[in-house]
Amino acid sequence: MEQKENNEKKPVVFVSPDYVLPFYPFQLNNSFAVTYTIEKNGKTQILEQNFDLRWLEPDTKQNDYHFIETKAISSLLINGERINTRAYKMAEKTAELLHPLRIVVNKYGKWKDLNSYSKLKERWENQKDDIQELFDGKIFMLLVQNIENAINDDKHLVGLISGNWFLRAYFNGIHRAYKKNLEREMKLYFPVIAEDEDTEFLIVQKANLYLNDKNQIEVMQSGVPENEFVKGTYNAKYYLNPVNYIIERLYLECDLTDLDRKLKVEVKIIEED
Repeated sequence: MEQKENNEKKPVVFVSPDYVLPFYPFQLNNSFAVTYTIEKNGKTQILEQNFDLRWLEPDTKQNDYHFIETKAISSLLINGERINTRAYKMAEKTAELLHPLRIVVNKYGKWKDLNSYSKLKERWENQKDDIQELFDGKIFMLLVQNIENAINDDKHLVGLISGNWFLRAYFNGIHRAYKKNLEREMKLYFPVIAEDEDTEFLIVQKANLYLNDKNQIEVMQSGVPENEFVKGTYNAKYYLNPVNYIIERLYLECDLTDLDRKLKVEVKIIEED
């Protein structure tokens, strides 16, 4: 007699009786394809770029923070094309000088700070003369202003990097303890509108008790803006490796409407083989 196929779903292995999904980034050395889809006032723009993430071993042992290196490994494509205007080339060169970055992430997997100020300043001084040959005088002076404003003011640099949707979506503190129903209410901050401060959301974060069909842990977030004058929704879904709890892919969608604009942002992050 043929043996029946076992279709039972495997349970998620939580750590401790508090139903913790821990942050164990020690094996993080992965490449990700990142796509942003932006719909603003009826117009759509798609941005694509690939990034590497790598855990860095600290000089001293501690459990409260981790150091992660992030590096852009491809050019930024806008609607499938690489833009060749001077302004775009200047922005691209600025981004190249800022990477690789070393960021500080807390024990919940939440982005907190930078740890590479001195490296950025050293990199700029070493490349400054070579870069001057690539741009005319006016463009080069604008580039100098952009870079030096960033590297000479730590708060300005942190603000510049904290608007990165890839880093903020990936390191958004989902590695938490849950109640017995595997849900928790919490405040979440995300830089939906790049030129503004973070938008504050009140969300429910929920973990599935069982692995999905692809043998991954699923964590969902859903909520609304705290600001009563802003209407909209925030939804995200994370897919984690069941052994090391590293995020393998995620989808985030945020839809905001206020008196001046209607904005929808989608972030898709997929681990590359």
